[in-house]
Amino acid sequence: MQIQRRLLALLLCCAVAAWAQGNSFDKIRYNGGSVDSKVDPKDWHNQLTVTSDMITLALKDGKKLEIPPKTVTSLSYGQEAHRRVGTMIALAILISPIALFGLLHKTRLHFIGIQYTLPGDKTGGILLQGDKDNYRAILVALQGVTGAPVSVAEKDREYVPVSIRTQVAKEEEEKTTEQSPKEGKPAENVSAESAKGTVNVSSNPTGGDVYADDDFVGNSPATLKLAPGKHTITVKLSGYTDWSKEITVQTGSEVQLNASLERHSQ
Repeated sequence: MQIQRRLLALLLCCAVAAWAQGNSFDKIRYNGGSVDSKVDPKDWHNQLTVTSDMITLALKDGKKLEIPPKTVTSLSYGQEAHRRVGTMIALAILISPIALFGLLHKTRLHFIGIQYTLPGDKTGGILLQGDKDNYRAILVALQGVTGAPVSVAEKDREYVPVSIRTQVAKEEEEKTTEQSPKEGKPAENVSAESAKGTVNVSSNPTGGDVYADDDFVGNSPATLKLAPGKHTITVKLSGYTDWSKEITVQTGSEVQLNASLERHSQ
């Protein structure tokens, strides 16, 4: 019994240590903002660490930016992130200019904007770029510690994890308001949102990576809002066999899924 207690205490210490370290991402581009840095905006070798106490950006040239999560006023993704931080540059609020090469790129670039307050009621902001394998996890981690919604253009919403709380960019909202719905039909954005079903995903053990149709949406337990139709929900956890289930979501329905993960056989 005493040995079991010691093992349990050791496991708890390891878990606390892992939580304190937070989420660290080492494939990050810095495209401009509050840090006066000369790093190449095409260079991936920067690091972003997200914990409940601090959001830390360590750049390749040795410069470091620390942002307390409670000072973050907004998060943004895609072209909306580029537009927001670029506007701050134009107003001479920020230091380092925005790299414009991304706007002309033929493939999708995953821009992430973070705006925050500084002492003296000043405003700070940075434009980062994640890659296709980590940008979803970055958005989930940032929203998890800040609670801020992610501002995104309507055309970019499909690239944001469904577990993320989003708000349509103001320009897009105004366009939607100005468009009158066809006679006898509800507005598209209203009907699409109300038609979604809810899928609650839990796992044993908890903390597994949850995917909806191969898109990372967060860690279990997770609540997903999915459009009606067939979807494949997958839960992955290191050391365990992947769990997957195909479901059919009905309009306004609510589904409970519990993934019982099995350890890899030795």
